[in-house]
Amino acid sequence: MSEQESKTKKIIKEISDKIDELLEQSDISKDDVKKEIHARIVELKKSRDQVNEEFKKIKEDNKETFDKAEKLAKNTFKEVKSAFTDFFGKITEESREEDTKKEENKAE
Repeated sequence: MSEQESKTKKIIKEISDKIDELLEQSDISKDDVKKEIHARIVELKKSRDQVNEEFKKIKEDNKETFDKAEKLAKNTFKEVKSAFTDFFGKITEESREEDTKKEENKAE
């Protein structure tokens, strides 16, 4: 999943959570306030659904771009992981060599 897709899904989830929160609050509100809150909730749900549909269209229309970006991100991650593995391997090797030299110097 791409970073943009994750961010969009997170925003959609946050909108849904806020809608649920408003529903809970409306249960303890007076009738006139309840009506206003419920009307707003209906509007928010429509907006959320529109954002979700628009995101789906953009993703479908740009599938090749999304796929390329995802592949690039995965390859970059592999390169970074490899670089760190090499780096820490060298540090470990140098540390072992230093330990061996110290032990040899103590033995002399």
